[in-house]
Amino acid sequence: MSLNQLLEYLRQTPAMQSKQVIAKSVMIPNLDKVNSLQALYAYPGDDTAAVAVQGQYILHACEGMLPGFVANHPYFAGWSAVMANISDIAAMGGRALSVVNSFWHTNVGHAQLLMQGMQDACTAYDVALIGGHSNIAESYQPALSVAIQGTAQKLLSVLHVKPQQKILIALNLQGQFHPNTVYWKCFERVSGRILQAQLSVMPQLAQQGIVYAARDISNAGILGSLLMLLEATQSGADIDLQKIPKPQNVDWQTWLQIFPSYGFLLTADEGECEEIIELFDSQGICCAVIGESNASGKVYVHDQKQNAQFWDFHQQTFTGFNYAEILKKLKAQSDPIEPIEKEAAYA
Repeated sequence: MSLNQLLEYLRQTPAMQSKQVIAKSVMIPNLDKVNSLQALYAYPGDDTAAVAVQGQYILHACEGMLPGFVANHPYFAGWSAVMANISDIAAMGGRALSVVNSFWHTNVGHAQLLMQGMQDACTAYDVALIGGHSNIAESYQPALSVAIQGTAQKLLSVLHVKPQQKILIALNLQGQFHPNTVYWKCFERVSGRILQAQLSVMPQLAQQGIVYAARDISNAGILGSLLMLLEATQSGADIDLQKIPKPQNVDWQTWLQIFPSYGFLLTADEGECEEIIELFDSQGICCAVIGESNASGKVYVHDQKQNAQFWDFHQQTFTGFNYAEILKKLKAQSDPIEPIEKEAAYA
């Protein structure tokens, strides 16, 4: 399969297609009254919304599980819903506080497995499961929604992406695929202490101020998640496929679609990359520089002698959450309301 064929295949996957539906169904709220970068953090586009409260950010996120996933894999769906939310908090440089949930099911036994998966994940990651809403009846279609709250002192936001930042990927390669899926599991038979230590790298990087932006690798896979990292600022990127860490026995077509239990994309200055890689390595996480951002609005992938365009934000939206114009306006303001601590420098 050529590089062009590979990228075209990825553009047509159901996960990538589902992200593009967002732009058709979710409108960006009115930006007329946005007069600071801090206010923009509460708008959709990042892994969580962030609201400044008393010297810190309160983070909010929500994940819905596919009905078929909930019906066929209730325990794993419960675990995954919590895990995905916790990763969203970590991607913002935050720490999770508590989880709430709502579920619908036809079967009491399966509903118990769903709850057990959520509870076990909360225990493993040391996050409180504080309540929710349950619905059980034969007429229902199985479904699950989980929401999370967290806090951050400094944010890692897609709004901080600028040209000439190095793009890094952090992946836990010590895992395996869930049967017949692209879910890459790195948590089975791993102690909660290790899982928590691995996630703590993200807020540590934020506190040290050596990472600008981050994005959890979601069901859109590696390149789809890259688009979500770049779209808010309408940035472009050049990506070297061969720099992406990958198990030898997994092909690119499969690996680029992964939805990992631990995986992040980050941007940083070149001089900080070595320290970032070392911090992840100290927790058994593989981290590598895979490319660089630019102002073109186009994403190119390079594979040895092959070179192909994956996306052009000037021609096609992805999720539709693009704030390039309002960011230019904020930058041009002579006296903007500055966000907490360092973030104002990224406007």
